[in-house]
Amino acid sequence: VQLFRPDETVKFVEPLPVGPGRLHKLFDGWLTKLVPSEVSGLKGYLVGQWSQPGWPHFGSICSGTDIPAAVCEQWWSWAGDFAGDFERLDMRFEHKFSCELDPKKRGFIRSVHPGVGHIFGDVMDLSGQEAWCFKTGGLTPVPACEVVAAGFPCTDVSHLNPHSRTQANRSCVGHSSMRTGGVFGGILDYLRSQDTKPTVLLLENVMGLSAPPKEGGPSNLDIVGLQLAGLGYHLHAWYLTPKMFGVPQCRQRVWMTAIRTDLVQDLVHNLSEVNDILAELTSRITGWSKELKDFQKYTKAKLHKQRKSNKKRGSSNLVSKNQKPQRWVMRTIQKKKPVRVPRAWKEILKAGQSRFVYLQTLTRRKRALLCSAGVKAFPEQGITRVIDISQSPGRSNLVVGYMPCITPKGEKYLTALCRPVLGLECLRIQGLWLDSGDSRVEGMSDSLLKDLAGNAFEQSCFAAVLWCTLVFYSKMHHRRADAHSAGHKSDKPDQAQQQLDDGGRTPIYLNSDPDQDANIISLTMSDSASVKQC
Repeated sequence: VQLFRPDETVKFVEPLPVGPGRLHKLFDGWLTKLVPSEVSGLKGYLVGQWSQPGWPHFGSICSGTDIPAAVCEQWWSWAGDFAGDFERLDMRFEHKFSCELDPKKRGFIRSVHPGVGHIFGDVMDLSGQEAWCFKTGGLTPVPACEVVAAGFPCTDVSHLNPHSRTQANRSCVGHSSMRTGGVFGGILDYLRSQDTKPTVLLLENVMGLSAPPKEGGPSNLDIVGLQLAGLGYHLHAWYLTPKMFGVPQCRQRVWMTAIRTDLVQDLVHNLSEVNDILAELTSRITGWSKELKDFQKYTKAKLHKQRKSNKKRGSSNLVSKNQKPQRWVMRTIQKKKPVRVPRAWKEILKAGQSRFVYLQTLTRRKRALLCSAGVKAFPEQGITRVIDISQSPGRSNLVVGYMPCITPKGEKYLTALCRPVLGLECLRIQGLWLDSGDSRVEGMSDSLLKDLAGNAFEQSCFAAVLWCTLVFYSKMHHRRADAHSAGHKSDKPDQAQQQLDDGGRTPIYLNSDPDQDANIISLTMSDSASVKQC
């Protein structure tokens, strides 16, 4: 499976709003990159295909925060305004099911996504006709969906795992072993159990999925493609990061869409053309710019004390108002030997601890890491820096102007605020906009919210993959309509000539579809010249 990396050159200069309405602006911007024939084709595909049974039914596997459900709901709302016929056709987005093993995360899904029809536990249960639903409290049939988003654990193939380079880890998908391979095997079993396969199947995992074994052979990503090919899908994979879509986070991931070959095999010369079309569509929609400070929206309930201290030092945000935009820079803090913290630096830290309670909780390792990262003030003025202090010095990242990759157990230190990034802020960076006063997250711990954010699908990347997949299907739908129309046009002269030879009645088609009787007028002609003149 070839991993495609789109162009990251900035193509969109209009700033995006920060908040729940941001996704609609992304769709508006992406729409401007389609040519008129693609726009009309997309509109026709939405009105025609999505009015069929099962559209727009959505289901998710290893759901976590279920950000894909929120994206699909917003997409459906935007598409309704775009196409204009959804209200007349009485089409509504339906979140049919979520599947999550963790009980706390199932509680989050029930609270944040109250419209979900069913909440299942183990993906292994979805291969049967029925599964236990934690929302209804009983066995229920597993719904069929046309749009499915599926994630599977990354711990066995992640570069942060010291064992990820072993032969066993880099071939776990093929053997359905470990958590990564086992859960993906459950996804395959679910697909096999469906009489009608999902039209849109989207997946995501870490970059380590594409790493081949040291001894040679196919990578886990190659095996994913081979196993999906056995079920009638063609896999296309992207390298995507939220920075491509204006989100200040470095989160490199392998994003995949599985295209049903039975829907496109007679419309493309070969399957490599599918990759070319999807790659070209993606290159059009990347290239947005955004600053981290725009995503830092603090709430009064959580950060009242912090805001008071900010006012004392004359700043209410990550950076001062007069600061120039920082470039997005990342470097790894390389310190193999133990760091000796100077006494003068300890005195500076001690002064900061009297103002910021969080600094009093820093362990010896974290203090040494901050010292080696060059932090010389608490707080730092006029700079936006984020330091991942949950990793060892050799793996910890110091970034300027954006957020390091959000991980479930990660701890990101904000040098301008002398505190870590909160769980709700991590969720906002991932695309789920919740406030601390929101009753849906009341009573949930900050560690749970960070864990949810670290395992979540990032909103903009998922939206981009969904967009490219649907635009691709709309192009295939347009090709099929053109082929159908051309077939009818080539048949009409023969039919007319045959009826003329018989002295009969010649049909003159006003519409490309001859089956529509209302658009057909029958005329009696005595010679071919009259027909040509008509």
